[in-house]
Amino acid sequence: MESARQKPVMYFGQHWYRMKAAVYLFMLLFATPFCLLFTIGCWLFGKRTRQDQQIAEKLRQTVLVSGVAHTKGLHIAKTLGKAGHRVIVADTEDFWCSAVQWSHFISKFYTVPNLNSYNGKEKYINGMINVAKAENIDWYIPVSHTKTAVADTIIKQRLAEVNPLIKCLVFDDPKLPTILDSKVLFLKECQELGLQVPYFKEVNSTSEVQEMARKGLFSKGHYFLKPLMPYSEDRLNFTYIPSNAKEFDNYIACYERKVNSNNPYLIHQFITGKEFAANAIVVNGYLQAFQVCPCSPMQIDYDVVQHPAIKRWVVEFCRAKQLTGCICFDFLEDEKTGEVYCIECNPRLHSAIVSYDMQPDLERAIRGAMDTRFQLEVPVEPSPSSTHVYWLYNEIAKVWLFQQGFGEFLQVLQNGKDGVLDASDPVPFFMFNHFQMPVMLIQAFISGKKWSITNYCLGQLRMLKGISSCF
Repeated sequence: MESARQKPVMYFGQHWYRMKAAVYLFMLLFATPFCLLFTIGCWLFGKRTRQDQQIAEKLRQTVLVSGVAHTKGLHIAKTLGKAGHRVIVADTEDFWCSAVQWSHFISKFYTVPNLNSYNGKEKYINGMINVAKAENIDWYIPVSHTKTAVADTIIKQRLAEVNPLIKCLVFDDPKLPTILDSKVLFLKECQELGLQVPYFKEVNSTSEVQEMARKGLFSKGHYFLKPLMPYSEDRLNFTYIPSNAKEFDNYIACYERKVNSNNPYLIHQFITGKEFAANAIVVNGYLQAFQVCPCSPMQIDYDVVQHPAIKRWVVEFCRAKQLTGCICFDFLEDEKTGEVYCIECNPRLHSAIVSYDMQPDLERAIRGAMDTRFQLEVPVEPSPSSTHVYWLYNEIAKVWLFQQGFGEFLQVLQNGKDGVLDASDPVPFFMFNHFQMPVMLIQAFISGKKWSITNYCLGQLRMLKGISSCF
């Protein structure tokens, strides 16, 4: 009987997400002629990249950039292409529709097997290596997806066997991305290095939380339960663990079926203050590019700030680990003491890299990371006065969902810059919004999968794993 009741619910749920996809598709279809006219105008009257803005012929390399469905991958690829490098781009078959392939700064576009296919990891690795061989590349720069970070380090090792002269902007040890990506292992690593992180304790059952309550931990400060699984329904749930016995019992009851050995959580210290993200390109522990941006829950627009305390923390960590690659960190700044606490790490480039706006300085930083002859003593940083970066259709969605007024929307357009739009190369802007994203929506419509938002920063839909029944 239970399964019979569930089928109509699932059937209705699929139709709801299909209807939502259809509405979004209709809105994009309605906007298509306006966006097309704007793109044609940019193509006819936009400024072209001048030859004197490009690097000397002898410095130009053939570069393979992966992970180009995201705006950050497109940004890195075009930065190198504008500088004069020959840029080859590749991504998994899921992203065959990536808008970057229509950029005139890109020489070729390849797809490689998905990691979730049968023996997918090995096929993905071999696919990238085959592209590298076919194009006789000099540099490999993976702008890693969440699932490709480990595979990208293995590619580096195998490319060294194919051609030791190929330079790769990726970690040396395949185990390192797993350590950095693990909230627990990373925080323990920071503690061993003497770097400041919040109090944390991994728990595999609610009885462990109850034991900490009996010891009086939650009466001494503010703590919350933080999921270790990515994209958890509780990812943005920062509800304090109550110290009052009755309130605690009601609170912990919501987690009885959630917290287990297959789905562990952290008891995590809650720090009141601003959250920041730090983004770095590093070689042998030395920063070549560095930036800090304020965080928001959805991370769909970016500004630049300077934060010396965060920079000191990142410098110390990267030097201690002798890192080479792209890495980003999340920090909290205590509003009372001003101290900074690192809360997690991602072993890949942060989307905030778009704040560099494809400037030549970013190419210099990448070149410094790839070739020790050009290594920078002082990292390149975007100016704090850099233009606010947004994604047009994310901003339109905010108006549609009453998250901002029309006046605020116009102010954003006036004072900011779209993360994809480039007047010297406008076609990817149109294809990103009116081909890549519609393809994602059509796939969601056909499959009926649950999804929450269209994330134009990442160039994909955010899929739902479940819906919380308690919060």
